[in-house]
Order: sequence, then C-alpha cells, then structure tokens
Amino acid sequence: MSIQLRYIITSLCIMVVTSLMAATPDSVLTEHQIVWNLQNAETWKNPSLHGQAFKTAYSQLELSANYTNQTEAFTLQKGTGTTLYSIEADTYLRISDRSTVWGKASYLTGKNRNIKWCSVSDYDLIEPYILADTMGGDTKCERYLFEGGYAAKLGRLHLGGEMVFRAEHEYRTIDPRMRAIVTDLTLRGGAAYKTSTHLLGVAAEVNIYKQTDDVAFYRETGVIPEFQMTGVGAIYVRFSGEVNNLYFNGGGAQLYLNAQPCANNGIFANITIGEHRYERIAASLNSLPLTKLYREELSLQTGWRKSGKTNLAIYANAQYVRRLGNENIVGSSLSNNYPILTTLTMYKNNIIDACMNIIYGQCRNANWHVVMKMGYIQNREKYVEPERKQNISRMYGILSAQNITALSRKGTLTCALTGGYHKNLDSYFSIPVLSTEAATITMLNHNFRYLKADYTVVNAQIRYDHNIGITHYAIFCELNGGVTLCSENEHKQQLITKLGITF
Repeated sequence: MSIQLRYIITSLCIMVVTSLMAATPDSVLTEHQIVWNLQNAETWKNPSLHGQAFKTAYSQLELSANYTNQTEAFTLQKGTGTTLYSIEADTYLRISDRSTVWGKASYLTGKNRNIKWCSVSDYDLIEPYILADTMGGDTKCERYLFEGGYAAKLGRLHLGGEMVFRAEHEYRTIDPRMRAIVTDLTLRGGAAYKTSTHLLGVAAEVNIYKQTDDVAFYRETGVIPEFQMTGVGAIYVRFSGEVNNLYFNGGGAQLYLNAQPCANNGIFANITIGEHRYERIAASLNSLPLTKLYREELSLQTGWRKSGKTNLAIYANAQYVRRLGNENIVGSSLSNNYPILTTLTMYKNNIIDACMNIIYGQCRNANWHVVMKMGYIQNREKYVEPERKQNISRMYGILSAQNITALSRKGTLTCALTGGYHKNLDSYFSIPVLSTEAATITMLNHNFRYLKADYTVVNAQIRYDHNIGITHYAIFCELNGGVTLCSENEHKQQLITKLGITF
C-alpha cells in the first residue's frame, strides 16, 4: 500500500471518529450540502422531481477564486491552467407544500494559460472539428449563466419546467487573436406520477447552441496557418490556411425516464437517451458547411437505497456515447458558391463508462458519509481514410468522505477528503506518418503520452458556516485544494477559495 493511500485512509478514519463526538449540525445546511445528494444528480434533471428534492428553503451568495496549474499541459488544447474569479447566487424556495421555485445566476471572468492547437471555445463539446494553430497562448474569458425552474404538485401529478442559458466570450489580445462567442440555451419540461410505492417520471430537454469564431493577425511579419481539424490529427487541407471565420450551429434533444421510491427507501432507476448535432460552417465562404458532428448518448443508473439515521445506497452507472463526424466533399467555386458533391462519415468515436457506487453514512450527533466508486472507461477513436486510430481503456477507483458537524450553536464545520487512482489498462495509437504534418505529429504524441498515463488524485475541502445573531442568515468561508500526480513525473495543483452568505 502506497504512502498516499495510507494517508487517505487514516484521514478518513479521523473524520469518522471526530464526527461521533460532535454536536448536531444545522439541519438546513446539511440537507443541501450533504454528499448523499450525489445519487440524485440524474433524477433532478427532471424538473418535476427537482421540485421535491428538498424540504427546506436555502439560498447562497458567494464570491470565489479558482487557481489551477499544471507543470506541463496534459492536453495541449486545454492549456496549463486557469485563474478564474466568479460571483454566484443560488436559491431553492418552497413557496408552499405544493410548489417550488429555484434559480441560479453567476458571472465568471479570468484567464486560461498556454492554450495551443485550439482557437475555439467548448473544446470537449465540439472536438475534433475545431480551428487550430501551432502558436496559441493565453486567453481571457467571461461567462454569464442564468438558470430558473418551477415545479408544482397537483394531487398525484407533479409538473415542472426549467431553463438554463449560458453566454460566453473567450478571446486573445495578441496574435493569433482568436475570438469566440457562445450562446447555449436549454429548456426542460417534465412530469411525474405518484403510485403507492414510486414516483414515475418523464422529462424532455431541447438545446440550442451557437458559437462564432474568428482569428485575426495584426503583425507586420505575416500570419501562421489556421488548420481545420477533422479527427486524430487529420486536417481538411483545402480549407486550412486563411479560412479563419467560422460558426457552429448545433443543439439536440434528450429524454429522461425516472423511477424513484416515494419514501426514499427502495429501488430507483434513471434512463437518459439523447442526440445532439454540431455543424461547422465557414462564414467567409458564403456560409459553406464543412463538417457535422453527431453525438448520441444512452445512460442508465439503477440501484437500491435506504435513508434515515443510517444511510446506505448501492447503485450502478453506465453510459455509452457514440460520436460520428461527417465531412462534406466540396466542388469548385461558382460565383462564390461551393456545391457539396457528397458527404462521407470519416470520424468515429465510441466511449463507454461504467461504475459501481456505494454511499454509507450516519445522521446522528454529526453527519458523516463515505463514498466508494469503482469504474472502467474505454475511449476508441478512428479516422477512416487514411486510417488513424487512438484507443484508451482504464480502471479507476475513488474513495471520499464528508463530515458535517456543529462546533457550537452558531458554527458548523464541513470537512471532506477525496482520493482516487486511475490506472491505464491498454492503449493503442497509429497514424500515417508520411501524410501527417510534422507539427501535428508532435501534438498527437504529446497528448497520447498523457492519455495513457496513470494518475493519483487527492482533494480536500474545509468550510465553516457561522450564524449571525438570531436570524437565519449565516456567513461562510471555504477552502478547497487538490493535487493530481501523473506517472509521467508531472502534476497539477488546484486551489479554490470561497466567501459568502446563506439565508
């Protein structure tokens, strides 16, 4: 057993023993902050069920600073770290026994450091169909997020609706001067029917997405080419170089099916089915469609739980994602119009993620829980012609604990510790070297080096809430820190600080 793993287990034991000697913590804070809620994340995507999530009202306003740093970028397109500042207001209100409203508003600003091979935002969402160059650099960003929902209970019938809107701006003030603007709107509507034992729910989600991108050069010495990437290092050569003005139109729909025990004791299940599409369009070529990415998802969560003074949940999660990329074969320009001759499916990506979860804890003098997670993930990428392949499979295990305890009548302390290990099982990488750009080969080798590495992750959190006078207002401060150790002798550090009020 490694020294790091022994340290994690010892710390978890100390947290459990301490909790047995503590006073009773604030019940409202506990209900909303407890790690037990992790199992309900999928359920609460149905707004009709989110309306039944909590028995108490809770609001929070916070200021936060988030700093991350990597000694070397694990993925060049994501950079070596961030420095972000944000303000966020979050509320959940029970208007009556029959209706609930909730909402969130936040603003984030900051900097992303040393991004290369990416001149767009939302890399994880639209890759591999991105605009990229070899120079890169720091980018500045700001993000606005608004969310609101309402749910009502009409006898045995539960109804709910929710809206989430995100606007984001990312840019660079030195060459290459990338600029990306994102608007992302999601609407959800759901219903649930209460039987003698379960709440049976169904919800639908619609998403509308748009991103505009352009890259400019102000240097007198000239420009560098912008590549139209198409997967596993492949480049759409014909439209690379000076086609630097793009936009992405996309969106999709998802269906949620839910079965939740009425008394929080028993078998539960959630199923998600969805499809999204993202089309890359060259604005400077009379809005010529270049590629379209299809993302199909099927996920299942099922398990059993028992809640009370002692909580126990055992459940499994499985997710399958298939991503297919189509490229348009374009003919010669006729009066600045480009005819599309045919469309070929050239990029294929299949992702499987499956895990088992156990949550155990007690809610007595103090509130403590231990979470254990063991899983397997497989990611297979292929570009059809000339053939390129990149396959990764790994096992992972995560052990975490949370303790919420009262230090006095007015003070509540929350401590959490998480340790995880990600072990590479198999990896494969193959590209046609002779037909691949030399700079692209360097980028692919760099990213694959870290994809097949092993990782050890340790994170810790401490938060203190202090009630103000005899009111229901409280102030809090929170500190989160963590380190990720890579088998390639590199590491990542993260530090998050928060200060706010609850009411």
